[in-house]
Amino acid sequence: MGKVNRNFKASVFTHLFAEPEKERGLYSAFSPVQLPPDTPVVDRTLTDVLYKDRVNDLAFTVGDTLVCFFEAQNTINENMALRYLIYCGRVYEKLINNEELYNEERLAIPTPEFYVLYTGAGSFPEKKIYRLSDSFAMLPDGTLTLELMVTAYNINPGFNEEIVRKDGNLYGYVSFVAKARRFEKSGMNRAEAVERAVRECINEDILAEYFENNASEVINVLLQEWDWEKYGAARERSAEKREREKWQAVVADQAASIADQAASIADKDVALADQAAEIAALKARIDSLSELSH
Repeated sequence: MGKVNRNFKASVFTHLFAEPEKERGLYSAFSPVQLPPDTPVVDRTLTDVLYKDRVNDLAFTVGDTLVCFFEAQNTINENMALRYLIYCGRVYEKLINNEELYNEERLAIPTPEFYVLYTGAGSFPEKKIYRLSDSFAMLPDGTLTLELMVTAYNINPGFNEEIVRKDGNLYGYVSFVAKARRFEKSGMNRAEAVERAVRECINEDILAEYFENNASEVINVLLQEWDWEKYGAARERSAEKREREKWQAVVADQAASIADQAASIADKDVALADQAAEIAALKARIDSLSELSH
């Protein structure tokens, strides 16, 4: 298996869909509005925004009215609304001449739409909404001054199949990922499973031309993507371990402090007992002297 082509996108999803016609088909699968074939679609995917060593997956404008963001995810991430806030601002920076921001007339900007496509192996509902306000440390008493909503779809087999089948490229991508996961579960190692899935897709005419032209890159990149998923889980376990060790240290320190306090109290009890014994002895002596005087 050769080295990964460094010009190949970090995501197979990004590489597959980063063409205007494919982006048009992807958006049409999720939108009730069918785009006229002459509607211009322009790729706006950020290539200079790194998030955990990865660029955002897909962004494109539809005419002058929409800017769409798509992320394909193998793992569940509760920070998607916050991530999209950052991505969206940077896309608008590229769309708007900075000098125009200081004009008196209000600018018309494309309306943003945010999507997450979940293909992971974990449990996930058919559809879920992420809100930026869920991350706010404190919600205002009055009107919410900033909100961003992300719609996440589970596109694994058995979920949202009507949507997935609307676009051949999306259906092919989902079928490929499902095959690779199925082969891996059957006992193949990850590399064998991905290679077998590529061959089977070509034989079944699922994204056949794409895989024939990009098979080795797809295999290498997808292995990296899934290694990232594995790394993410390992990192979470490591963070949990560090947190557990931190609290164990806190508990140990508190236990040691309590033990020191108990020892100090015991020492004081001994001292008080000694003082009580001395007082008792002194009192007995006084009483004895008192009897002799009488």
